[in-house]
Amino acid sequence: MAGFSLTKGADKYDFDVAGAVNKNSQPVGVWTTSKDNKLVVNDNNGNALASFDVTWQFNADNQLILGSGGNPVFNFQSVAGLRPLMTTVNAVLNVRPDRNNIFNFNLRGEWDLTADHDLSFTINGVQSVIDGFIQDPRSRFMYHFFNKQDLTQESILGFVGSWQQRVDANGTPLLDFQYKREDGSADTFTLPQGVTINKSINQFMYQYNKAGHSFRVQFVGLLQVTEDFQITYSIDRQVSQTGAEQVASTTFTIGATFKNNNFSGSLDVLVNKTDGTSGAFTLSISGSFTAVLGQTKLQAGFTFSQVRAGNTITTAVGFSGSLQLKNGQVQWQFVKNAQTMTIAVSAADIKLGPARVDARLNIVGAGGQGDQCDSAPGDMNNSITLLEE
Repeated sequence: MAGFSLTKGADKYDFDVAGAVNKNSQPVGVWTTSKDNKLVVNDNNGNALASFDVTWQFNADNQLILGSGGNPVFNFQSVAGLRPLMTTVNAVLNVRPDRNNIFNFNLRGEWDLTADHDLSFTINGVQSVIDGFIQDPRSRFMYHFFNKQDLTQESILGFVGSWQQRVDANGTPLLDFQYKREDGSADTFTLPQGVTINKSINQFMYQYNKAGHSFRVQFVGLLQVTEDFQITYSIDRQVSQTGAEQVASTTFTIGATFKNNNFSGSLDVLVNKTDGTSGAFTLSISGSFTAVLGQTKLQAGFTFSQVRAGNTITTAVGFSGSLQLKNGQVQWQFVKNAQTMTIAVSAADIKLGPARVDARLNIVGAGGQGDQCDSAPGDMNNSITLLEE
């Protein structure tokens, strides 16, 4: 059985990866780790016999190394035929030296995410940098990494918690993941880049490139847009196969400003900065511009669909402002950055026709003057109407 040796005074302790310990070649019990990450030897009744101050660190190949006295003692991922299993529970690293054996031990430390999307793990002041990636199709914080000397050995570290959204001074929408720790406290992973929208399904996603590869956390939730372009996104709660919560349901809100200069293509908005003015970061929603029937009038609007839990949901939103007829041209007038703005609606974007009985379907010319309206004889009033498809 593979293993390693440590000495204490004149005694030599031999440890195997299945948990057994010999002292001076005689069986004495089993080994584990303490909450302060010492290596502890217990007899078969659970009584402590000896403890060792050791170090735990991942090397540049993402391999876990046990050290003592400043020297490496054992590499848990370099034994031929041995495949370890590493997971996390409440931010505690659980290590099974042999995934086919029930023996395991825990390591406790401080986790951080670096600007390069590496995972930092500090145990008793000794820092490791794990070179991997965040990727998941269901909003979860799952960190993947491989033993670089054997790419068949993959580990996935999952953290339980909730997503929190914020906007920086430049208007970049950023995400933090607040994860739960063993003692009930919370800590935070800060994602280095901005979050965006996957236009193929109109769901938020976090996508980035690392070492020539693209990785993504695809969020699952409900996207909504208000009449003044405020974006609300509610992340769906995610659970494991046993029903344990992995991601809590949270909702974040992003203030935004209309960016399009016409009524074609996607709905593009600029994310507002912390001072409320528009920034430079663009969010785009795939869909089509349309007219929406409001409570008192016809509104310029946008219709979009999103895929959620395998179902397609279609949403229509009417925008603030008003549709007006001026010099024979339909225009949308609205307020942007405290200024009144006007966008012309082209013939390709809107259809005109005779007035309807429902006054909400009519676009009245400036001042209500009939001579500005292209209405046919016999119309019920002098106005222009959007035809219903």
